Amino acid sequence: MKQISNSAPTIFDVARLAGVSRGTVDRVLYDRGRVSQKTKDKVRKVISELGYSPNQNASSLANRKEYRFACLIPQFSKDDYWEEIYNGFIEGTESVRLASVCLDMYLYDQTDVDSFNSACSQILAGEPAGVIMNAVFKDAVTDFAHMLGARGIPYAFIDNKVDDLDYLLYYGVNPYKSGELGAFLLTNRQDVREIALIRLIRDSRHKADPNAARRHGFIDYIEENLPDCVIHTVFIQPDDPAGIMATLECFFSQHPDVRHIAMTNSRIWLLDDFLEKHPDSRRTVVGFDDLKKNLESLRRRNVEFLVTRHISRQSYQAISEFAECVIKGIRPARRNNYVHMDILHRRNLDDY
Repeated sequence: MKQISNSAPTIFDVARLAGVSRGTVDRVLYDRGRVSQKTKDKVRKVISELGYSPNQNASSLANRKEYRFACLIPQFSKDDYWEEIYNGFIEGTESVRLASVCLDMYLYDQTDVDSFNSACSQILAGEPAGVIMNAVFKDAVTDFAHMLGARGIPYAFIDNKVDDLDYLLYYGVNPYKSGELGAFLLTNRQDVREIALIRLIRDSRHKADPNAARRHGFIDYIEENLPDCVIHTVFIQPDDPAGIMATLECFFSQHPDVRHIAMTNSRIWLLDDFLEKHPDSRRTVVGFDDLKKNLESLRRRNVEFLVTRHISRQSYQAISEFAECVIKGIRPARRNNYVHMDILHRRNLDDY
């Protein structure tokens, strides 16, 4: 068997040549978890032939080989959430000094699962050293993760994740807890009887649901603390301003007593036209993420609170640590890296 490069082998080289996941190699190395004897023998044979040792990091770095990583995130427009994530990835890649690191960006249409699957095929054809992605389409992401694992290609998640997969690391907020925090901010000052939870129509086949965990945290908090509160779900089409206005006017004409509104995605600003046309001093609105348009909504008092974090920082840290772990062939100090959540109000906005 030939060594795949002239640099010191890593745990990911072992996984790829043995045809198993990185996690399986780890379990064989440290004799933990369930692994069949046949798989153990195969992994140990590759380890012996490669001369792999978990402590050969210094030798690996000395060779300064090029590592190509693939980044799979949604397409974006100027000032979108994913533009911030993109910028963080670029800056984070430039910060890696352990070896020559290149990041290939693959952007997909988050309203179209076929677009996602096409990007996945391109990534697999390029045989990257690792993949970092988000989880808009849960089923498709799960299938892709299994294909990566079968090839011994490590992967990480940014912003959201699928919990039961063998990802190397995750950077982002704890989505469930961020939903709970948003619900608390919306309801903590008074007895709330009804809430309008505004959701986006993302794709015609209803495959995309990246904010599911945050929404579940929001709903669970309300059900636990305000069991008599009714949550009305209202769907809007994000690319249809006139349709948004008509949908909201219809809903609130039928439910005039609903004065508590939330969106668990990053586009609370989509409600601005309606909120300004129908002002109500008793209304409370909570959104997420400090995008430029959301901050303008907060400043104009259309929104009361934003639950956020420094968006680009999470992708900067994610690619920096992910690349280092892959290059060194080590596990991260912490698998789930939940970033700090911030609460923005117009009174602290200027200092953020």
